[in-house]
Amino acid sequence: MSEGPVTNDGIADDVAVEGPAFPLLIKIVATLFVAAIVLSGMPAIQEMQWSELTNTAAVVWGCAALVTGLIYFWMLKSRTSIRDGVIEQTWIWNKRIAIDQIRQAKFIYVPHLTWLIAPRLVVRSGVSATVFYTAEPAVQKAFARLVSGG
Repeated sequence: MSEGPVTNDGIADDVAVEGPAFPLLIKIVATLFVAAIVLSGMPAIQEMQWSELTNTAAVVWGCAALVTGLIYFWMLKSRTSIRDGVIEQTWIWNKRIAIDQIRQAKFIYVPHLTWLIAPRLVVRSGVSATVFYTAEPAVQKAFARLVSGG
């Protein structure tokens, strides 16, 4: 884990790297969890008395399914890139920050556990923090250079 002030010297403006935000194993585990949720819910759905389902219960169930589906979809699809002095990650809403706006950065990387704990860059540009995940070694190296200033 590295932390420190950020200078734009760490990454040249002509650097362009991109890759998936989440490692393959995390995507597989997410798939297994979603499949387990669906499969464990099937018996309950088959025995459900649909005429007794209230509008509130339907809305709660629908929202839970929507949120689960959106997060799962974007875990599979999300990509992180650094190009033209900007870090960006596609997500339900895209995360984007210009490197010259970053005031503090912390790169969280646990060697030998990247299959379980997705490497991430936590940046502050003011009062808020933004987290960028990456499974791509080239992007991880760029994150490390950004934090170390090298």
